[in-house]
Amino acid sequence: MSVRINLAPKEGKYLTFLYRKQVEEEKRVTTTILAKSFRVNPATVTEIFQKLAKKKLVEYTRYYGAKLTERGIVEAERLIRKHRILEVFLVRFLRYDAAKACKEASIIDHYCSEELINAICQAYRHPKRCPCNKTIFSNPDCEGKSELESKSSNQTVGDLNG
Repeated sequence: MSVRINLAPKEGKYLTFLYRKQVEEEKRVTTTILAKSFRVNPATVTEIFQKLAKKKLVEYTRYYGAKLTERGIVEAERLIRKHRILEVFLVRFLRYDAAKACKEASIIDHYCSEELINAICQAYRHPKRCPCNKTIFSNPDCEGKSELESKSSNQTVGDLNG
């Protein structure tokens, strides 16, 4: 298991935004793009980029923007996994539509423990796609759970569903 990085919720939001733009959309992310997207002053974005750079999650170049490091990609995928697993739960268990599930997951994803996310993942038999049809990243700690543990979690959710 890798060392967890202590991120403030705002830093996590910026990190996942960078991931979506840089990795999923293959676009360069500038301070201006982030400032417009988050409706903040460019100086605020620069401050967050500098904090993420100190944590070795991004390489920040003034006037150019930021690029995720390998460590930043791993951390962003961990955060995005939480979000997407929560979406699965909200859609399947609470019957939210995908857009509402995404919005709600964005509010709480940072605050959920890995243990909770893994329990939800196991209960739904390790879904590979979220309701938005995006990849849910695997987690060896979750996938490595015994069938018996997964089976009892599935029964609990199954009982609640029905």
